[in-house]
Amino acid sequence: MNKKRWISGIGLALAAALAVSGCGSGSGSGGGAQSVKVGVAFPVSGPYAKIGQACTNGTEIAADIVNDAHVGPKIELVKVDVPNATSGVNEVNRLISQQRVKVIVGTYVSPISMAVSDVAERNKAIQWEVAATEPRLTGRGYQYVLRPNPNAYMYGPASVDFVSLVVAPKLGLKADQVKLALVYEDGDYGQAVAKSIKEAAQKAGIPVVADISYNAKTTNDMSSIILQLKQSGADVLDLVQYDADAQLFWKQAKQMGLNVKAVIGHGAGHNSDNFGEVFGKDADGVLNVSSAMGINKNALLPETQKIDEEFQKRYKEKFGKEPDLIAKMAFSSAYVLFKEVIPKAGGDDPAKIREAALALDLPQGYCPTGWGIKFDPSGQNTRATVAVMQWQQGKLVTVFPEKFQVTQPIMIPLPKWSER
Repeated sequence: MNKKRWISGIGLALAAALAVSGCGSGSGSGGGAQSVKVGVAFPVSGPYAKIGQACTNGTEIAADIVNDAHVGPKIELVKVDVPNATSGVNEVNRLISQQRVKVIVGTYVSPISMAVSDVAERNKAIQWEVAATEPRLTGRGYQYVLRPNPNAYMYGPASVDFVSLVVAPKLGLKADQVKLALVYEDGDYGQAVAKSIKEAAQKAGIPVVADISYNAKTTNDMSSIILQLKQSGADVLDLVQYDADAQLFWKQAKQMGLNVKAVIGHGAGHNSDNFGEVFGKDADGVLNVSSAMGINKNALLPETQKIDEEFQKRYKEKFGKEPDLIAKMAFSSAYVLFKEVIPKAGGDDPAKIREAALALDLPQGYCPTGWGIKFDPSGQNTRATVAVMQWQQGKLVTVFPEKFQVTQPIMIPLPKWSER
C-alpha cells in the first residue's frame, strides 16, 4: 500500500470512529435538515474576554470534528460577542429575529446567562449553557434552557469533602478543627457557590471564620480583604473569583504576605490558563474545584479517550496552544449538542431538540470532562461531575477523587511566601 493511500485510509477510519461515537459511545441519526445555524454567544471582549474566547474556541473544535465526521446536519456557527448582560440580550435577540437562529450555545458568565435565558425562553429558542453555574438558570421551570455542566450546588460538597478527607489529615487536624475563610465575588456565580460551600461546611462541622464578598467589576484593591483574612487566623482559604479579580487578589496576597495552609479556588479565574501563565511557580499549590482537566484516562470510556486526544490535537493545530479547562468544558458540552442531540432531532426545531436531549442516558466517563449525560425535567444534567485539581508546574492536574486522580496533591500545607 502506498503512503498516500495509507493516509487516506487513516482519515476514513477516524471519520468512521467518530460517526459511531459521541463523547463516548452514543450514536446519532442523520436525515432532516442539511445544515443548522447555531449561535455562539460568549464574552470575547471586556473583563471575561480570555474565558469567553476559550469557550468559543472549544465550541469551534466541537463543530469541526462533528462536521468532518458527517454524522448529521452541518453545524454553521454564528458568533457574537456578549461582554455583559445588556449586550447578551441585544445580540441574542438579533440572532433569533434577524439570523433566524433557534439554538444558542453560551455564555459562561452567570449574570449574562440568566439574561440570555429570558430571551431564549420568550422566543422558544434553545439556550445550551456550557459553564454558568447559577442554580436558578435551570430552576425556574423554563422549557428551552439545557445545561450539561455542573451547577453551583455541586461545588461546595466536593470542596468540603477534600478539606475533610485530605487537607485536615495533612495538617494533623480533625475536620471540625480546620478554620475556613471564604472570599467571593458578589454576583450570581459567587453567591451561589459560596452558599453551597457554607452549607457543606456547616454539615461537616467546619467553622467559617471569615465570609467576605466584593464586586468583581469595581474592586481594584484587595488589601482590606487580605487584612481581614490575616486577622481571621484561617487555615484554609476558599475563593470564588473571575479572571482579573483572581489575579489581583493573588498578586496582593503575595505582596502583603498572606499565609494560609491551603487555598482552594472554585472555577472561573482559577480554571483559566491565565492564572498559571501570570504567576508561574507562585501558582503552584493552589487548588481548584471544577470539572476535571487532565482526568485519569481509566475514568473515561475508550471512545472518549480518542475524542479527547482528537480535541487536544486539533485545538493546538488551530489556535497554536494547548486548550485550558474552560475550553475543554465548552467542547464537551457543545459536542454533545452537535453530535448527539441535533442529529437525533433532525434539525434545529427547539421542541425536538429538547425531546432528544431529555432522552439521552449516557454513563459517567462519556465526555472528556468525566461527565455522563442525563437531564432532569428542569434541563440540568444530573450526571455532571466536579473534581479537585491543583496547579503543579504550570498545569492543572486532577488530585481528587481517587477515580479521577492523575497525581497526588502537593504543598499541603502551603509554604509561607518567604519560604518559596
